[in-house]
Amino acid sequence: MTATIIKYRKKSHALLSYEALFRRIIKEYLRKESIIAYKREKAGYDGERNVDYKLSTYPHKDFFVFQGIRLVNPPFHFQIDTLILTNRFFCILEVKNKQGIFKYDSRQQQLTQEINGEVNSFKDPILQAEAQKTHLTSWLERHGIFSIPIETLVVIAYPSTIIENVTKDPDVYNKIIHNESLHQRLDQLNAKYTNEMLTNPRLKKLCQTLLHEDIPLKANILQEHPLTNEHLIKGITCEKCSQHPMKRLYKKWQCPNCCAASFNAHEQIILDHFLLHGTTITNKECRELLQINSPRTARTILTNMGLQFSGKNSARKYYSPRINDFPQNSIFPFHQSSKKMPDSY
Repeated sequence: MTATIIKYRKKSHALLSYEALFRRIIKEYLRKESIIAYKREKAGYDGERNVDYKLSTYPHKDFFVFQGIRLVNPPFHFQIDTLILTNRFFCILEVKNKQGIFKYDSRQQQLTQEINGEVNSFKDPILQAEAQKTHLTSWLERHGIFSIPIETLVVIAYPSTIIENVTKDPDVYNKIIHNESLHQRLDQLNAKYTNEMLTNPRLKKLCQTLLHEDIPLKANILQEHPLTNEHLIKGITCEKCSQHPMKRLYKKWQCPNCCAASFNAHEQIILDHFLLHGTTITNKECRELLQINSPRTARTILTNMGLQFSGKNSARKYYSPRINDFPQNSIFPFHQSSKKMPDSY
């Protein structure tokens, strides 16, 4: 039996929002900085998924794994890349996707990355993990759990990354590891901690509490870049020929350019609206978004998507699904090199 995954990793709100932006933005307004930000977000997600796979094969069914969780320790929020719970100890994984040469100086508490002749400096990942430990300890105490050991590990996602312990600090060898060493390090921790600190029912209750109190971070991509509705496509874009808007016929959409048809082309654009504009949509906003005139058609579309709603008639608002319920199979839709993109507008 392998480790038990309690919470599977999903794309972050920011990553989903970038994908929505690239589907909706008028190509003339697509800029290099937004693509770079997307690639940075995607690289972090891919690195975490790489560690997720390794951990999912760990042969201990009494290890309960949260693949990403964000909690509140008033007045702060804190986010843990991966959290492992057992009834004897907990472990926080801080995942790093950096490639090239990874140099850590424990005296200066400094991390540098050298790749293709370029050197960049980053926050101390060990201190980052220890800060998460401090927050988690406080969170646990507020929920009546005291004195359980919490270990921290910085996990380098890719085996091609070279790790240099600049000061030869022996503690660093146990704190910063390659993904390939994860099983071995967990075995060491498993052998180290033998006293049961939580009963199995208490541990399972804690897992449910963590799920209930998870608060995913929401991004505002349009504000960050900055962009407005004037930069976005109006209506539904044809997946076959990229022309827009598609026309609404009886129960389907049809492209006036290539005649391609779809019965559910509206679903993605409505979900994109939630990602880019907030958690609600009205009948009027739906009509403007889809470039249709009929309030009845808009109401039918929104109702058939199974969205929760409140209010009546023109005051009715339909609510976004939870971020963890958004489709995970969308991808970056453009193939242009970011080097060809203008730097700003």
